[in-house]
Amino acid sequence: MKEFTGADLIADALAQLHVEHVFAIVSIHNMPILDAINRLGKTQIIDVRHEQAGTHAADGYARASGKLGVMIASTGPGTSNTVTGLYEAQYGSSRVLVITGQAETGFYGKGLAYVHEAEQQVPMLASVCRRVESPRAPSQLGPALQNVLTDMYTGRGAPGALEIPIDIQYAANAPMGIQLPDNDQFAPDESKLDLVINALQQAQRRILLVGGGAIAAEAQGEVQALAEQLQIPVLTTVDGRGVIPEDHPLCIGNYYNSAGMYQAIADADLTLAIGTKFAVGVDGQFAAQTPPGKLVHIDIDSNMVGRTHRAHIGLVADAKLALQGIHQKLSELQANDAQFTDKILHAGEGIRQAMRGRLGTDWPQVMDCIRDKLPADSVFVRDQTISAYNWGNQQFPILTPRTSINPTSGAIGPGFPMSVGAAIASQPSGSKALVVHGDGGFMFHATELATCAQYQVPLIICVFNDSGYGVLRYLQQSRFGRINETDLGKVAFAQMAESMGVPGERVASVEAFSDAMDRALAADGPYLIDVDMEHFAPMEISVMPKKKG
Repeated sequence: MKEFTGADLIADALAQLHVEHVFAIVSIHNMPILDAINRLGKTQIIDVRHEQAGTHAADGYARASGKLGVMIASTGPGTSNTVTGLYEAQYGSSRVLVITGQAETGFYGKGLAYVHEAEQQVPMLASVCRRVESPRAPSQLGPALQNVLTDMYTGRGAPGALEIPIDIQYAANAPMGIQLPDNDQFAPDESKLDLVINALQQAQRRILLVGGGAIAAEAQGEVQALAEQLQIPVLTTVDGRGVIPEDHPLCIGNYYNSAGMYQAIADADLTLAIGTKFAVGVDGQFAAQTPPGKLVHIDIDSNMVGRTHRAHIGLVADAKLALQGIHQKLSELQANDAQFTDKILHAGEGIRQAMRGRLGTDWPQVMDCIRDKLPADSVFVRDQTISAYNWGNQQFPILTPRTSINPTSGAIGPGFPMSVGAAIASQPSGSKALVVHGDGGFMFHATELATCAQYQVPLIICVFNDSGYGVLRYLQQSRFGRINETDLGKVAFAQMAESMGVPGERVASVEAFSDAMDRALAADGPYLIDVDMEHFAPMEISVMPKKKG
């Protein structure tokens, strides 16, 4: 019988955590771990083409499934490549674990130019992780892994990392049980909960603002029940989309930061904000957009409550547990003022239609085509691109939780690899994922087309091709009256995809796009649609206001 090693401990721990897929690039400094995973046979390794893409894929996997996302990298250059993916995961409160190697303990810290030597790897990872551990002896490996996981799963989600010297991977070890903390420690304080109930009782014109924290807490049922019981209109952040179906009569969607909506809700006497950081946009956008009425802010992270806007009542609690506490006393609460709720819902519909009108004649049809043909439980991913800003992030209806993913940090490029991870996570549903991408950002990780082909990833890749960085091109023109370094030339993405084993086609009309969607959905694995935006009626671009001063 083969000796149980440190690498076996890692493989067994992943199986205990029900991690069905990990993303990896093989190296001399992680081979024992990959071998142990394959010998155990309970977790499938997905061989990505770049560590940054693999970390983004692990992030998409985590967001779509609610499970731990894992990237296994090599020490030194391989690990440095993961940092951008960990940065995005940190921004998005996503539980992504990077496991990497390290020089063997006898050479670590000696400055002997050991291959892939990275003596400052721990502080580098710590800049984008909540916790990083580096065991120095076989007996420290299990506790180190447990410490990282405990921090990642305590409160708001966050990434973590574990570096394992190569000799510890090979060394004899012993199995250990992995225990994840539960959120009972984040049950609401009863006295604070009474203050929340009292504030809800006194208010008649309430609004709900719900962020990604409610989805992370799996509180979608509680959110919808509260909204229906009290007839409160529901606004979401971009990461909170899907917490209530966007075709629900009380759901306004991701329009809180719209100027028209902010004006419509101005006479609200209470804002109940759940699981949101009140993120501030470029040039300080939204920082001065004070929530109307009394602000009741519920979040699992005490650092976030009242940070951007002063909270009249702050409750540090798990969103699901807090809402369950509120529901226990729902009978004491009166429904919202009907006239106020109707006004907000009417304003939301007006804003939606006005935004749709600015899309021109073709793009609303493209959006409707995707929604009509894509199953309700398909994951819809967007990169930072014109199509996302103008219709993907607000106009496209999201119907179920964990089916809306975008780069929370605002980065260009993570969308495609995140969609790869999300598609792999959602394979059991039988529904394909779809990603909306710009051509500029797509080139960051285009080599992952080969990963899609290798594993027949069920993913539709829509590249909206305007031959450059369209969002930045628009901003440059509006701010400087000229463009600089944003034209990239037109790439034949369908041919690129086919060269890596992914079928694809270029389309130049709404009708051709609709037909391509049918072929993409019928294909067994991935399919790329290169949308030549030059041949579509233009849309009015409105990303953010012109910088003042």
